[in-house]
Amino acid sequence: MILAADHRARGVITIERYEEYLGALTTALALCDGILASTQPLRDLAAAGAVEPRHRTYLSLNRTGLATSAFELDDRSVASVECAAAEGWTGVKHMTRIDLADPVTAPALELLGTVLESARAAGLEALVESLTWRDGQVARDTDSIVYAAIVAHDLGAPVLKVPVPDVAPGAARVDAVARIVASVGVPVLFLGGPRRPAVSGHDRAGAGSGERDDDPREHALSEIRDAMAGGAAGLAVGRVVFQDPDPATMARLVADAVHDGARPAGRAAGAAGAAGAAGAASNSGTAGVNPA
Repeated sequence: MILAADHRARGVITIERYEEYLGALTTALALCDGILASTQPLRDLAAAGAVEPRHRTYLSLNRTGLATSAFELDDRSVASVECAAAEGWTGVKHMTRIDLADPVTAPALELLGTVLESARAAGLEALVESLTWRDGQVARDTDSIVYAAIVAHDLGAPVLKVPVPDVAPGAARVDAVARIVASVGVPVLFLGGPRRPAVSGHDRAGAGSGERDDDPREHALSEIRDAMAGGAAGLAVGRVVFQDPDPATMARLVADAVHDGARPAGRAAGAAGAAGAAGAASNSGTAGVNPA
């Protein structure tokens, strides 16, 4: 379970007051296996003693594509692999958005290749968030997730971070996750996304996992359980945890769902794919990345 904390640098103001933000991250990080964050929060958490030797630490590299801006896809580096190595982080996190209608995707893929080569040379882990981008937003259908995962994987990404597919909860979503995991040969972490607001509603039609529209926690936990059952290597979660009214409780619930789902008895479809991915990562020098 990796705590994601690089949203604010891209203009997504999750928690405005910085002291409150660091407090929520500190509370959640105690229950996580690692963190991916932008430069200042990562430094401040380490200086405060919140980052422990057991934690994987990923410096987020490219953040110029500010959310909703006219240049959102022009996502250039604001930190470097060399900086991550000098500051003692265990790896880097890089996001690549693939928009088949926008020529800026070509240099974005070129940048990804450069980052992967630099990380390998420096002996750092590279966590790549590869997304298909369509009509100004992430495409969450299974075909699009598979497409982006394959492109990044075949360029050399040793660990991937992708969305949970937007399909019906339960067996259909487990199968979709298993298909994504099977399309590559490295560990796949699934991202948590934004925290859903609490709204009045009723049980989602066909929600075989007990997911409710009016329960933000259960919505997130249902996605996590299905991802783990489908063969996910783990989760990279941020807003669903640190924006929760009780980050410690939510972090514990997520950690239990991830670690319980990673045990052999908790695996459903896709377990073989996850095991193969973990082995491939070990052979690529990324052993220990699997947050389970």
